[in-house]
Amino acid sequence: MLELRIAGRAFAQPVLGEVFVKVERGDRICLLGPSGIGKTTLLNAIAGLDQTVLDGAVIGRSKLRIGYLFQEHRLLPWRTLNSNLRLVGASEEEAEDLLSQVGLAGYGRYLPDQLSLGMARRAALARCLAVKPDLLLLDEPFASLDPVMAGELKKLIAGILDASPGMSMICVTHDAGDAAILANRLWYLDGKPARLQWDDAIAEPDLVDGLLGKLRKSGLPGP
Repeated sequence: MLELRIAGRAFAQPVLGEVFVKVERGDRICLLGPSGIGKTTLLNAIAGLDQTVLDGAVIGRSKLRIGYLFQEHRLLPWRTLNSNLRLVGASEEEAEDLLSQVGLAGYGRYLPDQLSLGMARRAALARCLAVKPDLLLLDEPFASLDPVMAGELKKLIAGILDASPGMSMICVTHDAGDAAILANRLWYLDGKPARLQWDDAIAEPDLVDGLLGKLRKSGLPGP
């Protein structure tokens, strides 16, 4: 579905090194690594938002519909939730249905600033779903949420992925628990410049925390 052939690049210091990997339909990937290592940079490269990464480094992107849930909700504050969704192609009826799917039935006429952070993030997720994505990119979607709101959002995203088995996901997170709940595949980014030190299926979710502990301590190379 998607192939990355990122051969590195240079700023004052390189951020991304060589990243050669494929994403298949139905892959649910959690991308972990130290803070500041380049996880969001890699996500932006995949989305086509980083102009320093050549188009040829991300093969297949032009044929995909991509939904991107940023760390900030990025909803237009002067437009209602329904209006925000209609801007990306949803009809009025579809907008109401999408908001209902994310637990915001009846909130279509609200402005983003009238919502809690957790509700705004769910509204932004509804906007992602409005494009009917083949690939869902999530950049630390549970950051700054209290444990209850974070847990509800994890269950919501897991349910959406279960209902759309052909949809793929790449989720940046720092929490092994997120990978255990959401992912069937784990990426670990580390090094200077940053490379994928681990890329493998998650066969036993209960073992993710222990694996990450080893990767963080030793920089263990991937399989």
